[in-house]
Amino acid sequence: VNVHHRPNINFESACQFDSIRIRMEEHLRTFLRTHFNARADNVVFIGEGWFSQAFAFDVDDQKLIARINEHEEDFLKDEFAHNHFATVPIPKVIRIGRFDEKRFLAITERCAGEALKESGNSITVTPSLFKALDALHQLDTAKYTGWGLTDAHGNGRFDSWGGYLLSLYNQKFEYDWRKLIHNSFIEPDLFQTYYDEMQRLIAYCPREKYIVHGDYGFTNVVANGDQVTGVLDWAEWKLGDFLYDVMYLDFWSDDIPYGSLWCTEHSTPHFNERMSCYSLHQGLGAMAIAAVKKDEGMYTHVKGRMARKLNN
Repeated sequence: VNVHHRPNINFESACQFDSIRIRMEEHLRTFLRTHFNARADNVVFIGEGWFSQAFAFDVDDQKLIARINEHEEDFLKDEFAHNHFATVPIPKVIRIGRFDEKRFLAITERCAGEALKESGNSITVTPSLFKALDALHQLDTAKYTGWGLTDAHGNGRFDSWGGYLLSLYNQKFEYDWRKLIHNSFIEPDLFQTYYDEMQRLIAYCPREKYIVHGDYGFTNVVANGDQVTGVLDWAEWKLGDFLYDVMYLDFWSDDIPYGSLWCTEHSTPHFNERMSCYSLHQGLGAMAIAAVKKDEGMYTHVKGRMARKLNN
């Protein structure tokens, strides 16, 4: 789950962040020169999420990315995706290993271009964005068992797609949502109403199994001009309904109606019901995580987004 918004940062906080960033870059450069390649240089911090930090760096003329994360499985899933999803542009994982006692490091090839969220021309990338999704969703899933969030070998953790959705499972946050809604700032009646509606809409979900990225677009897709050059971060990939990826784009977008644009090119049975079902799943999961993190601002943000998307 990624809420795709950033808090306001004042001048003092920005200066502190710059100082921390410089120390991080220096520390990583030393690590890379010691443990990877003595010619590693030009280490630059390029972004971070809840669980990982990303840096660009060079080795001679080779352009690379280093990511640091406490969850090794995230990197193993990136490696699996590159090795098995050849029709999708996924950067090669060059090395995975320990960074320190708590964290792992992955080194990958760097894709040409910039993240979709930063490109400023997201609408012109949409045809290529959908083309990459179509290629992903056409991959054969017969050899993978289970449904929902996958493990490092591509197998789902649940017996059914509906079972995964109803669990509100997140591998990185331990919580019982039934207890959480009564022991946090979550509004229990609202949460239960949304949950019951999601449960009703599962009846419209297809029984065919597809590979689903689960976190598609924004910071996880790189484009060069109007062409997608890389699909990154496979930590959330699932086995389920391909429309989940379309929902994710549409749910978190502020200015591009990805759902409507998808409909102009694809005939999709029960489109509205499935989109609503997955929007509820995405929003409920984000609300639960906001409660676990005690982030009431995030909760309010997600609740407002759910109200807008579900009332369209």
